[in-house]
Amino acid sequence: MWTRNKRLLLIGITITMLLSSCNQFSQQERQKSELTVLTVEFNSGAPIPNLYVTVTDVETGEIVEDVVGSDEGEAKFSKLKEGREYAIAATTLENSKKNDGYTTIENFTYDSTKPYYRLETYFSRDKQELGVPVVMQNPELPHGCEITSLTAVLNYYGMNVTKLEMADKYLPKQDIRTVGGQRVGPNPDQAFAGNPREKTHGMYVFAAPIVKAAEAVIADKKADLRVTNMSNASQDEILQLVQEGVPVVTWVTLDLSTPEKDPGKGWIYEGETVPHEAYMNLHAVVLTGHLGDKVVVMDPLKGFVTYNVDQFFKSYQELGKQAVAVHK
Repeated sequence: MWTRNKRLLLIGITITMLLSSCNQFSQQERQKSELTVLTVEFNSGAPIPNLYVTVTDVETGEIVEDVVGSDEGEAKFSKLKEGREYAIAATTLENSKKNDGYTTIENFTYDSTKPYYRLETYFSRDKQELGVPVVMQNPELPHGCEITSLTAVLNYYGMNVTKLEMADKYLPKQDIRTVGGQRVGPNPDQAFAGNPREKTHGMYVFAAPIVKAAEAVIADKKADLRVTNMSNASQDEILQLVQEGVPVVTWVTLDLSTPEKDPGKGWIYEGETVPHEAYMNLHAVVLTGHLGDKVVVMDPLKGFVTYNVDQFFKSYQELGKQAVAVHK
């Protein structure tokens, strides 16, 4: 009887140890898959409390998790997948609803062996940041990021123009039409393809027509300004302009994602015979500041946003190095 009870006791102890071991393993796995984002001030490294932090799957564009950070500047995430690329964004909770302040965005690949991610935020204006006003393209110009960015720059110099005046009166535009079953339209280096007011038929434009729009309105308003097509300029050349007080309209992708093209949305440029694929995530912003490894931009979809300088200029290069500067 004693032997049987002793055997049962030993079995119970063994099961308890196994369960405890499993629980410890599960806890270790949970801890291993959890990421803590530390939101800190760019200059001092001090924690920034209670920021609204989101993690977006770069491939799908879907927000995986959103968290309001703690008083210690910590935001914890537990749904990330090993080796997957995410965009992490931090802003104030108020700005997440109103879209009228700063957002810091960085891309990273999740590595479960690195449980902490330090996100440097940039919410205070620095002397190296230009006072370009926020001008939002929506709802009137769903495809008007380029002309809206230019409008913000012109307003920075005191010109009293609106984005709709610029889009309707000064932006070179040409419709995309169907000829023999093929889409035919302008080369974006010569005119905006479609109309920036139209969500389904508007496409995009590159630097040269934006230069023409700026030159036309400057001549009409008799403003003491000049325009330079800065396309193909180097990173150092563009940053030097910003440091000299010159904001630069710069072409990048949405959230600095990998450029996406769709042959089904493309068209044949006037005078050519071969269709060109269409960019699906092309965007234009105003570069307004630079400090260390960060740049500040006025994004006509989001307001002020900070990016890693290398990631920003990588996207600039991938979009063909398109940029426009307006000078005094």
